[in-house]
Amino acid sequence: MMKLIMFFFVLSLSGNLTEIRNLYSNVSSSKEKQQDFITYMQKADTKKPVFQAYKGAALILQSKNTTVKSDRKQLFVNGAGLIDKSVNKEPENIEIRLIRLSIQENIPKALKYNSNIQEDVTFISENLNHIKDSELKSYVQQYVKQSKSFK
Repeated sequence: MMKLIMFFFVLSLSGNLTEIRNLYSNVSSSKEKQQDFITYMQKADTKKPVFQAYKGAALILQSKNTTVKSDRKQLFVNGAGLIDKSVNKEPENIEIRLIRLSIQENIPKALKYNSNIQEDVTFISENLNHIKDSELKSYVQQYVKQSKSFK
């Protein structure tokens, strides 16, 4: 019975991760898609580092749409902090590295949150072929194809 409960727990976790990945993949297509991701992440459980990293990305995206300068700065700092904490907790997690890379290469250089781009590109390049999860591998490959840092 316990194994069955654990199976459904893992299945529900991966279902959430699949949904988050889908939402995150579409944030650049429209303001509505961006807001959908932000709203979803406001409600998401972020105990696991990968979910924390997505929450950090959502806060950074939210900071772009905030008009109050002090709020914008605080959201950005909190978001970057969550992403960096996630990387520190799980430095070998390719998905967390991908999240950090996607943020760092797409925000203005003036924000000075771009010092890990080459490190993450190298890590992802060296580990892409070692990903066992086919969904995650496809997700990472999709990003790599469109990323200016891998060209």
